[in-house]
Amino acid sequence: MKWKTLESESLFSSGLFSMRADRCELPDGRIMPRYYVMDFPDWVNILPITKEGEAVMVKQYRHASQNEHLELPGGSMEPGAENSSLEAARREMLEETGFDSKNIVYIGSHYPNPALQSNRMHTYIAFDCEKVQEQNLDEFEELDVYKCTLQQLKKHLYNGDIDHSIMIASVSMALKYLEKKSQELKDLHL
Repeated sequence: MKWKTLESESLFSSGLFSMRADRCELPDGRIMPRYYVMDFPDWVNILPITKEGEAVMVKQYRHASQNEHLELPGGSMEPGAENSSLEAARREMLEETGFDSKNIVYIGSHYPNPALQSNRMHTYIAFDCEKVQEQNLDEFEELDVYKCTLQQLKKHLYNGDIDHSIMIASVSMALKYLEKKSQELKDLHL
């Protein structure tokens, strides 16, 4: 069922974002004259959990929505700058929250918007996190650290307090992972 790309035309490129128009042949032979694709590097996010069992999140204003959103620390992988999504997730956690961990687990990935975007979102959980530094934010980045219990995190998800769809997917994946592991991790209070 895969489409065959016959031609690809670059329309725009700026920093970590580019847009192209592909001319594609569908499996039944029809030709799609222009299918628009936005190319981004893969993204990462991470759910830090402190030794006390608190989730460490961030509250961040997003200009396109004109709202503040409750999110996991995360960001874009820089092509060629990182060896892995794990390194990028750890870097983002440290920069955005000041927390670090030696016990980080990969829980999976998903596509933010496969209809238009080519990238994946890689999601991690960091256990036994400790604050090791102050935030080290990018020049135009403004966000506040927010801590809550894992039960409160569940409530935030179910009550709609987390309204950023990528975060809904990643937090849901993280909670599912934690619930599966709850027998081993009895102190998480899920």
